[in-house]
Amino acid sequence: MTPFLERYGQGCGQPGRDWFHPLTGWFLVEMMKLEDARPGILAFATRAPPLWRNAVAAALSSGIVYSPDSFLLRTNGDIGDQAIDVQVADALIQMRPIAVLEAIYGEVPTGLPSILKRIGSSLLNTPDAYVRLHALLTAEEPERKARAQVLERLDARLDDELIQVVEVLDLNILSPKTALAVRTASEAHRLNARVPVIRQVCSSATDDSLRQSIEDAPHFRVSNWVRGWLGRADRLPSLGIPLDDDPGVERITPATARAMGRHWQNCLAGHTNAMAMSSTAYFAIADLSVIAVVTRTDVGWLLSGLHGRANFPVSVEAAQRVKERLGSQGVICLMPAGPPPEMGIAAGVFTDIDDLDFDFAGMSV
Repeated sequence: MTPFLERYGQGCGQPGRDWFHPLTGWFLVEMMKLEDARPGILAFATRAPPLWRNAVAAALSSGIVYSPDSFLLRTNGDIGDQAIDVQVADALIQMRPIAVLEAIYGEVPTGLPSILKRIGSSLLNTPDAYVRLHALLTAEEPERKARAQVLERLDARLDDELIQVVEVLDLNILSPKTALAVRTASEAHRLNARVPVIRQVCSSATDDSLRQSIEDAPHFRVSNWVRGWLGRADRLPSLGIPLDDDPGVERITPATARAMGRHWQNCLAGHTNAMAMSSTAYFAIADLSVIAVVTRTDVGWLLSGLHGRANFPVSVEAAQRVKERLGSQGVICLMPAGPPPEMGIAAGVFTDIDDLDFDFAGMSV
């Protein structure tokens, strides 16, 4: 490192006097090793254009320092008597970026120089990222080729995260715009995990509509996007009991919740998340003027709420009829029973009946 510092001390390549880009991370470590063998290459790298820096980074990631034979043979035609590190450093300084790429790969993949330019002077964070990039651009599998085409069409500065998004995002919704919207690999993995659920419960969730909704989102976030799609769910999983086939019972879905809420004069639209998760199911029983809520338990579906129009309480008679109807179709129906007879005389000391009774929503005794 000393020759590098001495060069700057002599006024060569000082920041503010020359075009200067700081070096960091693994690339700086590798260049410092070459600096020890050939003083001056580190200073040269700080003033080199982005394409040269990325081409050299690709060369170093391919292991030219440790297995330099093919690189030096393609560059010089033979391997000289000088130390290998010196020969490699001298060759890199003298070569144009495309020549460096040709020397390490033999044939430069289409689009690679343009992609390296868009990575810019910051470089990729790991040597493996350059190895994966080359593998993606030279892959023969149709899926990998499609991803490479998306990467080549991206009109933005590239970095590790964005390249990983192109590598992992569900291919059916991948496009240059969706890659830019998702932006990070962690978001891409979260999105991939949730898309199958959306496809399962939303009949409108085609590949085109999913892709378009990401591209049109002004500030894309996976959580908001998933909630928006689940709010359109119209084919929820069945309960797995005879109630599924009762023609007099209409299951309320997120897609119908708003209209049903207006009809029943209540806030059904505020419960779409619970509906979409299918741990709770809402049913409209028109002939009884009741909305029944059933909750999944480890022993089956449990009747957990009854609501009349405009959320009015349900009478004992109506609740009993619902219990008989749903109970015959596989729903566990437990109704509040109040205190035992011997305790009834003490009921008046409580200011709120809820202090004494275990009461399900909307159920009366």
